[in-house]
Amino acid sequence: MIKKIMLLALAAASFALFALPALASAQEIHLDTAATFTGTGGAGSLVAEGEPTITCESTEVNNGTISTGGTTGTMNLDFKGCHTSVFGLTAKCHTTGSAADNTVASGGTFHLIKLANGSPAVLVTANTTVVVCAGISNTHVEGSIIGTITSPACEASSSTMTLNFTRTGFTQDHELYTGASYGLTATTIGGSAKPAALNTEVTLNADAVGTLTCT
Repeated sequence: MIKKIMLLALAAASFALFALPALASAQEIHLDTAATFTGTGGAGSLVAEGEPTITCESTEVNNGTISTGGTTGTMNLDFKGCHTSVFGLTAKCHTTGSAADNTVASGGTFHLIKLANGSPAVLVTANTTVVVCAGISNTHVEGSIIGTITSPACEASSSTMTLNFTRTGFTQDHELYTGASYGLTATTIGGSAKPAALNTEVTLNADAVGTLTCT
């Protein structure tokens, strides 16, 4: 029985942002002025321990919103051209209920944060996403994921923002925030939760120029 996985924060990861009220206010950052956004990303992949890698060709971010205060918001993610390799053959992957056989739809909420090293980042809490590859088995992907904001820099102004989610093996390169550890898991029906990690980059386009304030 072939096991599958996928999110994407992602971006979206790409991508994929969301309200977490227990976070320490001293580590919050905010983006002023902007209220809505969309976005796009290139190819990305999600891996889980003991599972085949799922690769998607592109990411679309839709219906992104930034709450009053500029620290939290929500968004929807569509990972397109998703597939995995099964015994040397390409098998398409999609979320349950998706009209397309190779699109993984997800979404959730985000919180803009500052990491211990001073880097601006985003903590994304995704809705549970159920992925099917080749119609064989369902895999539930859930959890929270941290991505760095590579542009703009702190105290700089822009109408775009680039989020980068990187991994080493089955874990994200950034997992810690205010002493807590965050990550994704993938659970195939009948199996146990396995650590999972996303690799993708997403560029968001806001409705107005905003300043990323990290102090």
